[in-house]
Amino acid sequence: MLPKRDLRPKPTTAFQADQIHRIHGGDEETRQTLLQFAIIVAEYYDIVDDLIDGDVKPGHEREAIVALQFLMPVLVRLLHRLGDAAVEYWTWEATELAECCVHEPTADEKQTEAGYLDLLEEQALLRSSITGLAAVVAGADDEAIERAEEVGRTVHKLMQFATDLSQYGSDDDPSNAVAIFDKEAFSSQYQQFKDQLDETLAAYPEEHASQMRAPWQDGHVSKYPDELKHD
Repeated sequence: MLPKRDLRPKPTTAFQADQIHRIHGGDEETRQTLLQFAIIVAEYYDIVDDLIDGDVKPGHEREAIVALQFLMPVLVRLLHRLGDAAVEYWTWEATELAECCVHEPTADEKQTEAGYLDLLEEQALLRSSITGLAAVVAGADDEAIERAEEVGRTVHKLMQFATDLSQYGSDDDPSNAVAIFDKEAFSSQYQQFKDQLDETLAAYPEEHASQMRAPWQDGHVSKYPDELKHD
C-alpha cells in the first residue's frame, strides 16, 4: 500500500525522545506512553505525507485514509495520558505542522535551495514537537525544552537529506535535495546540520549525546551521484 516505506513503524523519532526523557529524569510509565505516542505520530504523518505526494499504491488510497482514522483515536488516548501540559504543547505544534502541507511545490514548480530549506524547516516540526514533548512531560524548563526541540529539528533535516539521497533516481519528487543542490552545496549543507547537532548535543551527558549523534557519523554524502548535472 505504501511502497516507499520499507520499515514500519519508524523508531528514529521515538529514540531521540527516549534519550531526552531519560536525560531529564522522567518516570518510566510516562516514558513508555511517550514512546508509543512518538511511534504512532511518525506513522500517522508518514501516511499523510504519502497521500499528499501521491506515493500510496494506486487503488489503495482508501485503505490509507482508513488507517489514519484508526490511528487518530489512539493518538488522542495516548496524548491524554501524558497530561494537560502535553496536550497544550503538542496541539499547538501540530497546528503549525499542518501549515507546511500547503507550501509543498507541485510537480511543475521548480524548487530552489532557499525554498527547499524553508520547507524543510517547517516540516522539521514533526520531530521537534516530539523531542520537545519529551522534555515537557519530564518536567524540564523552557530552555531545556527549546534545546530538545533543536535536537529534533536538526535530526529531521539530516534524515531528510539522507532519505533524498537514497531515493534519488527512484522517484520524480521536485523537492528532492539531490535534484536541487550540487554535490558541493549538498555536502556543505549536510555538514552544517551535523555541526548544529553537535553544538546542541554538547549540553547533554555524553552517554546520551553519543547515541543521538551516532546515526549521522557515516558517509552519506559519499553516495551522492557524481554523474548528476545541475542547471
